[in-house]
Amino acid sequence: MRKSFAILSVVMALLWAFLAYAGCSADPSTTGSSTGQGGDSTSTGSGQGGEGGCIFNCTGGGGGTVGVIDIQPKDVMLQIVDGNIPTQAFTATMNGQDVTSQVLWIYERPDIGDVTPAPTFTPTGNVGGTGKLVAKFSMAEGSTNVTVSITKTVGSGNITPDQKNELDNPTGGPDPTMKIVYPYDKTVFPLSVLAPEVQWNGAGGGNVYKLHLKEKYFEYTEYFTTGVPSRHLIAESDWTNLGSSGAGSQSDPVTVKLTRMAGAQAFEPVTNTWHIAQGKLKGSVYYWELPDQCGVGNGRILRIKPDSPDVDEFFQPGVCWGCHTVSRDGKKMAAEFNDGNGPLYTLNLDVSPVVYGDIHPGNPAGNFIFSAFNNTGDRLLVSENNSKQLHVVDALTGAMLSSGVLGSGCGEPAWSPDGKKIAAICGMAGGFWTFDATTGDLHVADVAADGSISNQMSIVPQAGGQGRPAYPSFSPGSEWLAFGRPTQGSRSTANGDLWLVGPDGQNLKKLQTASDDNRSFNPVFAPLRAGGYFWLVFISRRDYGNTLVGSNRQQLWITAIDDPPSAADPSHPPFYLRGQENCGKSENAYYALDPCKEVGAGCTSGVDCCNGQCVKNDQGMYVCGMPPEPGGCSQDGNACTTDSDCCNAPTSKCVDGFCQAPIPQ
Repeated sequence: MRKSFAILSVVMALLWAFLAYAGCSADPSTTGSSTGQGGDSTSTGSGQGGEGGCIFNCTGGGGGTVGVIDIQPKDVMLQIVDGNIPTQAFTATMNGQDVTSQVLWIYERPDIGDVTPAPTFTPTGNVGGTGKLVAKFSMAEGSTNVTVSITKTVGSGNITPDQKNELDNPTGGPDPTMKIVYPYDKTVFPLSVLAPEVQWNGAGGGNVYKLHLKEKYFEYTEYFTTGVPSRHLIAESDWTNLGSSGAGSQSDPVTVKLTRMAGAQAFEPVTNTWHIAQGKLKGSVYYWELPDQCGVGNGRILRIKPDSPDVDEFFQPGVCWGCHTVSRDGKKMAAEFNDGNGPLYTLNLDVSPVVYGDIHPGNPAGNFIFSAFNNTGDRLLVSENNSKQLHVVDALTGAMLSSGVLGSGCGEPAWSPDGKKIAAICGMAGGFWTFDATTGDLHVADVAADGSISNQMSIVPQAGGQGRPAYPSFSPGSEWLAFGRPTQGSRSTANGDLWLVGPDGQNLKKLQTASDDNRSFNPVFAPLRAGGYFWLVFISRRDYGNTLVGSNRQQLWITAIDDPPSAADPSHPPFYLRGQENCGKSENAYYALDPCKEVGAGCTSGVDCCNGQCVKNDQGMYVCGMPPEPGGCSQDGNACTTDSDCCNAPTSKCVDGFCQAPIPQ
């Protein structure tokens, strides 16, 4: 019945629109426009009057008013408390006439709620925030805001009423011993990563707790008990909804309060602040794991998604393998296999199970170790260990295209996402393996399509800090290079910090906040910006809360970098990549997009698609499609080359090759 009524409403709306247009715009030269701003409750459409009469009191002559839609009530605010969901009915009038059942109702945030044909707005009960409710009829449009706030309390049944009252109204003064050790204060998280496990020291067994998380549109309270070491994991669904309810990482921070009760007395809460950027990290992290306490194998490559609780051992060659890189489209991997004199292999990641690719031992010949794909995945810049030289090879045939491209003593290569530059460490000396070299400067050069090199220059000399530069990584827009400065070759076994520099050698910055432990290494940019930040995955031997203390074990961490990185230190406190095996050593991470999908495959954005276009098909499903026709444009989330390629330009911009609407800050 509801479905039939919805169809009837749409049909009536179209009929009324046609009649209104016919009455008010008989003249073929008639023009009209509609204007509206978010938060306004009314909008007008105007046009040149023609012969015939308008349905709703239109006036003849130039500039006649087609109609004004007024939505009532305006600027509605709904409060959800512990799952009790209120609703709100709306009416629409145009020039004093009721058109409630004739207008087309649209709410821009379906994750927050939606409007039924009644029309009644019903929140989902999961996500809070503000969205615009629009009523459309003919050439007229009206809008108003609907805001939903959520308050959720869980765990009250785990404690007594007296304990709850004391935790809500603590009488013990400041907590003398408790300290939150993870997450760090002022950490920036992206959307859709696993919930952080809150960890703290200075507590005792039998203590009772209240955790309170609050942002503008979402407030979460949980009462619980836990033992020692003291840890608590927020439910994944609540963490996801908290993030999705955010209005901006800086404008709407999350206030975190942890209150402890020992005996009959509760202390004042320990307070931290977190920030949740309104963007999701795309792709997977491929990293090299050494067994340590895990005792599994002797060097293998694993992959993990930031929202996955488990790693994926996607390929098992039966030997130690590592020193890997992945193509920009996520389809190919190049790695070194320890089944001979360091041969280079490629793998095809876009099939399941993963299979060997086109390059295999002996083609090309050499003792290879590190490599980097170009922007199209048909070239590899490979590092030959014995000669410490770099070569450009054909990624399909293994044919040598250019040898010794940056001279002798070079290794640890990187190729920019735009395909125009390469970077490497040159001037290496000492040690058999390139990663044992104790000397080296960061070099950058231009590279042509045929693999020829020009304009080589040293942009960061070894003399600029501790150790030497190591493992450069280009940002997704090719405008920055991240690198480490380890003190034992490029190994992660001694001291190390993280740095950022422009490819011209300007704006050199130490990422002090991210690497303040001085045991941080191998920074690698995520393939795309998200939520207004760059993101770096790196290796650190720091403690992980009270879970890994004094283990000195390499693990994966991710830090947000301001975009643009204009501050003296644009980095933020990092977060731990949950899901990795904390009993093993996590080394040499490489962050890549997942293998792209062909036309017709399901998608959530153009990032998923080889053609860069995710479109709605005739069945209303989003699938990978063809590029726009000449003169066409790309919707937000789809591929672009310049801002003008975006349908919503100039509001939307072309960022890292995809159209992007403004990000809430």
